[in-house]
Amino acid sequence: MNQFNSPAPAPDANNGPGAALKSSGLAASLAAAVAFASLAGYDRGFQGAIEGSALARPFFAIFEILKTTLAKIELVRQGRLGSIIQNASYLLLLLLFACLGLPQFASDKEGLAFISLTALIVFSAGRLLGGRSGRDWLASDGLVLGYFGANVIAAFASHYLPESFKGLSKVAVYILTYFFLTASLQGSRRKLGGAWVVTLLTGFAVSLYGLYQYKIGVAPLATWEDPTVDSKETRVFSTLGNPNLLAGYLIPMVPVAFSLSLCAFFIKSKMKWPAAFFGFALTAVIAAATWLTGSRGGYLSLAAMAGAFALAALAYLLRHKPKLVLPSLLGILLLLVAGVAAVHFLAPSYEQRITSIFAGSAHSSNAYRQYVWRASLRMFEDNWWFGVGPGNTAFRLAYGLYMESGFDALGTYCVPLEVGVECGIIGLFFFAALIVNAFACAHIAFWRADDKVGTLLAIGLAAALVGLMTQGMVDTVFYRPQVHFIFWLVIASLLELPRKLI
Repeated sequence: MNQFNSPAPAPDANNGPGAALKSSGLAASLAAAVAFASLAGYDRGFQGAIEGSALARPFFAIFEILKTTLAKIELVRQGRLGSIIQNASYLLLLLLFACLGLPQFASDKEGLAFISLTALIVFSAGRLLGGRSGRDWLASDGLVLGYFGANVIAAFASHYLPESFKGLSKVAVYILTYFFLTASLQGSRRKLGGAWVVTLLTGFAVSLYGLYQYKIGVAPLATWEDPTVDSKETRVFSTLGNPNLLAGYLIPMVPVAFSLSLCAFFIKSKMKWPAAFFGFALTAVIAAATWLTGSRGGYLSLAAMAGAFALAALAYLLRHKPKLVLPSLLGILLLLVAGVAAVHFLAPSYEQRITSIFAGSAHSSNAYRQYVWRASLRMFEDNWWFGVGPGNTAFRLAYGLYMESGFDALGTYCVPLEVGVECGIIGLFFFAALIVNAFACAHIAFWRADDKVGTLLAIGLAAALVGLMTQGMVDTVFYRPQVHFIFWLVIASLLELPRKLI
């Protein structure tokens, strides 16, 4: 754990040895808190608790009986058949993330769920038939199970039972996808990289089509824009039919693509320079498409992710090259000024959208969100223990009792508030704990001195989570499959980082 501690400053005439000891003690306490929050040291104990629990033991016993029975077959005993089937499940995983950007899946949510569940079933069948890829339980799984359990309780406690069960089925698909993702990616950086490469290449293709839409000046679909604002910019939506959804889909790809581009420099290959160049070009295209969506939540996310990278870079320099901290701060400040000037002089219509973020209720879109937030807060106050039930159908039925006339909504336009309204304070606690846990895992991987690639992946994935949560604070697209599947990929990737990846 000492490798994660910040070095204590040397005592001087002003601070004295007592101050140095206090600083060292504070650093040690913070490091211990982060290590605890990551839960990485509790995996073995949690696995033992799960395997020994009265609830899970019968399922494990049945699985082992079936596995032992099938092992009597020669082809199964060799393990080749099971391994082939498990490899097929990984291909289905890649297919899932490749399909997220296809237009036919923009509204066909059942198709994506079918691919995900089929991949899980194929993986489990491969394991049953002697496949060598297994899954160790992570202590972080307890938070995921707690979040799912809160949704189950909320569904049964809801006044809208049929509608809540529909929402619960969606939550179950995503939770099962998380377990399949961690099972497929566990211990393998190659598979983790493969999943992200497919995701990024699909996002790259979607972004190129978005840039084409900008070039031809595609007609706007965002009919909810404030009619009092004379805005002339083209908002691209690519294959997804919604600029805000496109932004939510692309946001996590920007920092991950940038991190993978930097990782290319650590590849022992003659192709590292072409790979890095292509990676940076891909990052630029995806970032440009995100910008051209005109999504104000997307703009906030881009700023938040850039801030996360800047803070990580400064923290790294402060540890390893403190003399570069001040020049780096000046460089960041100059880039910020240059960016503001570029938007003001080169893209005034987009500047108008950015400034509208701070216009308060003077902008109708802001006023609408404020009405929805107030009504949703009243919903949470009246249903804070169990919530109104999972899913947007149950939400809309309950929301009708609280809404102000003329301000109907599909969701709360705020992810933490949405979680609290749907599954109560218990679900909100487990969801928040999972986010903190993911950031703690990123922190540990970031400061791992012997793994530069892991350091870069950690900041890229952490920034992706920052971006998702930032847009989620002001928009409803977080629960759309194109965004939510990638959210669980980010979570699964972050939770794997402190563990051993080969």
